This record gives sequence, structure tokens and C-alpha cells, in this order.
Amino acid sequence: MDYHQLKADVKEIAEIAASVPEQFREKCFEILLSSLLRQEGAGTTGKHSADKEQTSDPAQGETKPKGTPGAIPMTTQLRVLMKKTGVTKEELDKIIDYENGQVNFIREPHPKGITTGQMEWALLLALKSAILKDSLNTDPEDVRSVCQDKGYYDKTNFAGVFKAPRNAKLFRKALVKQGPPEPLSSEGQDALDELVKRLASGDEQ
Repeated sequence: MDYHQLKADVKEIAEIAASVPEQFREKCFEILLSSLLRQEGAGTTGKHSADKEQTSDPAQGETKPKGTPGAIPMTTQLRVLMKKTGVTKEELDKIIDYENGQVNFIREPHPKGITTGQMEWALLLALKSAILKDSLNTDPEDVRSVCQDKGYYDKTNFAGVFKAPRNAKLFRKALVKQGPPEPLSSEGQDALDELVKRLASGDEQ
């Protein structure tokens, strides 16, 4: 058993438990810890076998070992998101191309509404940040840049969209013009989970 890795995993579990309502935290921690210990005991599904995991390369129709160029880095924040929401590596592989330290979305949302497009890209940029910076947060000015490029920029209402209650609750604090990056809230992580699953299924609307 790799005790250093186990210690890191327990820390992640504590972070996940801390993100749920207080009355559920202790039970959440117990369940996740029990699951982790079962995996470690089994050996085949724990960290010792992770390095042998094979991932699919849809472009080549072949498999490649986890950790080779093109494999999405499993940062701490990304792993926390996956454990909390149920997002899978297979789903991420369907929507993201990772190469040479760059994240490119090979499946993008194409909603009809500008507001929806703005918020969906705000969520995807948090996912990108989790992969590249190990921080599940969104920079409002990065959202502005992407929305201008993708055709979802409304100069008059751009800042106001983030202030709407249904959108503000997706972040720890509402995004503001030229403000700091803000981490996703629990609701924001759930919304990102839904978006990833929808894109991975091929529904880009």
C-alpha cells in the first residue's frame, strides 16, 4: 500500500465532504473513505493499477497507457470534481483534446441563446483551469474573450448576466467585470457535470 498516495486521497475525500451540506459531511466522508479502502485492498482498482490503465484514442482506434502524451492530467481539483459529480474520464476524453499542455474542446456547446452560451463557456473554462492550473475557477475576462470569439458576447448585458441569481449561484461569488477568478460552487459543479455529460453524449445544443 502506498501510504503517501493514501494520505493524498484522504485529503481529497475531506475536501469533497466539506463541500456538501454540514449535516451530510460526516456520512459522506465515511462512505468515500470506505470505498477508497476497498479499492486499496483490492489492488486491481487502486492506485497501483492506475498507471496501467488504458485509454482510448478515437483518432487512431488504438489504446495508449495512461500518462502518455495526449492523456488529460488528473490534477487534484479535477479528481475532486470527478468524485463529487460522477464525471468520468471517458466523458472528458470525448470532449477534450489535450496536447502539448493545451486544452482544446473538440465538442462545444451551441445554444441558441447568448446568455446560455456565456454561462456554459464560463463552466467549461473552469474545467480547463482545473486541468491546466489545478484550480476549478473561472476568470470573467477569459469568458469575455471566448464569448467574443464564439459569438456569445453581448456588450451591454455581459456583466449583468453573471449577476442574475440563477447564474451567480454557480460560483462562490458572482463574477464581476475585470474581477478575480471565482471557484465554482457546489451548484456550479453540478451544472458542469450536466454540461459535460450532454456534450459527451453528442448533444451540443
